[in-house]
Order: sequence, then C-alpha cells, then structure tokens
Amino acid sequence: MHSICLDVILLAGTDYRVGAIATAGAITSEVMTSMNDTDPSTLDVHTALVEMDAGRLTSEALVEACLARIDEHEDQVQAWVTVDRDKALSTAREMDRGAKRGPLHGIPIGVKDIVETAHLPTRYGSPIYGNHQPLADAACVSLLRQAGAIIMGKTVTTEFAVRYPNKTHNPHNLEHTPGGSSSGSAAAVGSSMVPLALGTQTAGSIIRPAAFCGVAGYKPTIGRFSYVGIKLLSRSLDTLGGMAKSVADFGPLRAAMLAASSKLPELDRKPRIGFCLTPWWDYADSDTQALMEAEATRLARAGAHVCDVELDAQFHTLGSANEVIMGYEGCRALALELEQSPHLLSATLREVMSAGQDISLAEYQAALHDVNASAQVFVAGIGELDALLVPSAPGGAPDSLSNTGNALFNRPWTTIGVPCVTVPAGEASNGMPLGVQFVGRADDDERALCVAQWYERLDVD
Repeated sequence: MHSICLDVILLAGTDYRVGAIATAGAITSEVMTSMNDTDPSTLDVHTALVEMDAGRLTSEALVEACLARIDEHEDQVQAWVTVDRDKALSTAREMDRGAKRGPLHGIPIGVKDIVETAHLPTRYGSPIYGNHQPLADAACVSLLRQAGAIIMGKTVTTEFAVRYPNKTHNPHNLEHTPGGSSSGSAAAVGSSMVPLALGTQTAGSIIRPAAFCGVAGYKPTIGRFSYVGIKLLSRSLDTLGGMAKSVADFGPLRAAMLAASSKLPELDRKPRIGFCLTPWWDYADSDTQALMEAEATRLARAGAHVCDVELDAQFHTLGSANEVIMGYEGCRALALELEQSPHLLSATLREVMSAGQDISLAEYQAALHDVNASAQVFVAGIGELDALLVPSAPGGAPDSLSNTGNALFNRPWTTIGVPCVTVPAGEASNGMPLGVQFVGRADDDERALCVAQWYERLDVD
C-alpha cells in the first residue's frame, strides 16, 4: 500500500465548533436519552423518523426548530432564496394529525433553486428569472411530497449551477466559500437549518460543497433521479442527488425517488476498498494527503481489505472532456438567455458559454469517445472492489468568496456517471471540514453507500 502512515487521525466528528456558527451532526437514537435535552434541528433524518415514530417528536416541533435555526443564522450564512415558513408549519401539523405518508414523513427538506416549484419562485440563480413562477413542480418535488417530505424552501444556487458564486457563506467560517453550485443546500444542512437538501452536480457541485460544509453528500449514478422540471446545463453530465447529516439519510431519499428500501442494507462482510491516489494526487494539499493515508490505514485496521489502485493514463483526459462537454451542451441549454439577456449574465458565465460556442461538433464527439474509453478503464480498475477511496476535494474550503473551489477530484467520476459519496472526516489545519469520497461502479449505488455508511460508523460501533 502506498506509504500509509502508521499514526491514525481520529475523526473530529461533524459537531465542528469552528468560525461563526456551531453546527451539529448526526445523533443516533441509541445514544439519545431524552428529547427534552436535544435540539430537534440537530437530528439526522434517520433519528428524527425514529423519534417521531416513537411519539417523542412531532413534525411541527422539528420544523419549528429548523425555522429557529434559520432565524438565528440565515442573516450570516445566506443559504436560502425563499423560506416557506407558513406552508411548512401548516403541512407539519397536517402530518402530525394524519397517517404516515411515506419514508420522509414530516421531514423538512431544502430544494436547490434550479428545481422548479409551483408554489415558490424558481430563479436559477439569475436576475433574468427574478419573478419566475413555474406552472408545475419538478417530478422530484412531487415525489418528495408523496413521500411525506415538507418543502422548507428554495436553497441558493450559483448562476445556472455554473461557477459564478452567489451570496452563501460557509457556516464553519463565514469568510470561506461553501462550495458550489449547490452552495445553499450544503450550507443549510451544515448549519442544521434542514436535515436534508437536494443538490445537482455537473462537475463537483454536490460532493465538494458537502465536504466543505462538513456534511454527507450523495451523487447517484447519472440519470437515476428524475430530471423532469430541472433546468439542466448538460444532459450528459447533470446528476440530481442530495446532502444530509448522515449517509443513512440517503436511504429514505432513495426510497422517495426510486421506490427503493428506505434502509440501506448492511454489508455481510468487511468491505473491499481500493485506495486510489488518482492522477491528480499532487494537487491535494498536505492536510488532505495526510488524512487520506491515515484513513486508508484506519480502514485496514478495522478489517477492510484495502489495496492500492492506479488508474490508467486514459483518466487524464476526463477533466478536459468534462469541460468540453459542459461547454458545448451548456451554451445550447442556455441559448435563450444568451440570445435575449446576455447583459444579465455574469462575465464568468459569458466566458464559459463563449468558450462552449467555439467547440466544434467533432471536438464534442471526441470528448464523448474519451469518456466511453475512460469508463471502461474504470471498470477494469475497480475490478471486484466495492468502492474506491479518493479525496473529496484538494483541501478544505478556500478562504475566499470569489470562487467555489476546485472540482478536480470530482470531474472524473461525474463525467463517467458513477455514484459518489462523501463523508465528513475531521478538519484541516485551518479548522475547516474535510471529507473522504467513496466512488462505486455504475448502477451499484447501494454498494457504494453501504461502504460509506460502514466507514461513517467506525467511531460509533
């Protein structure tokens, strides 16, 4: 195994007390002694559902606690475009009076503001759509409602989910970026304003902000969650997923979206994990490199079969392929906005779209060919392993609000469409959260999630 340190870095957990806001991570029902001593906003989805089923918590109390958290911190964090306070409370009361509707019964959820909602404006992070009111909910919003979820409001996105930052700050330190493009969703969960939120990823827009904000993030196999009613940038890359306080919370989310089991299955053996430095290892900072090596060692000591995996040089092409595909498809997806309202687009977005307009069909098709070849390389590289262990980002959230960070360690997996899960894993030397990422094979999301859940529970079991 690659020069793995013998000293283990103990995880600091997700209850970071760094910067402006104290945030709380998952609290398991096994260690809870009394709801009277617990702020409901700090609960993960799994625990909140257990407590509601046991009659120790109501949906109304949970929503009220989340609204109190919003009242306390939103002025600083700015995670929301719209909070639907009255509707959320009235729906919660209905949930408490009625029969259980589904796997997310009574759970408040944030929805990224490129996802259309009939009862709330949808602005796509752009002044072009400042007063835009969709006629119908996106399919994913309807599915969440049918599963009993309560739509708390719309979370901030970067402009059309590209790279131009919006107003959101990182809840662990307000001078640092929360990442993007799902910045509001990550910050809302990271500051306990909601236990679960929807995000999308075209390069690194779920995994990176989740890691920066100290929460779990799940990017499914591409196309698994319905895109109907979502303003897509790239049909070949965009993926709908979520952010939560624990990996287990993605079970109820998958149940709502896919009619899957609401509980992730347990592994019947120790996981087989490939420690993959990736071709971009030298771009990871020293904190991330030390964390990754220490966590690979800790996994091995916990009984996992951990081996080194080196990916073929073919993988070097995926970063540029992602940018070519995004640019080519993006300038076509935003053709109307580029034609009618270019003056309302940021200079950053105009630059990205201009580069996309210069890409020829032949270049685009060559990029797609490279992606298909790299996908085959990945299948060979992962072999019989359950997942690869790779960095979630080059480091902690940058000390800047002018950019959303580097998607270098996310682009490859997004481009070939495989599932990814990031799990909080301590903190950098500057106190900002760090995460580790588990990457699985296409159409085998449950296995990647199971490995991530097993890892997450190492300090609990």
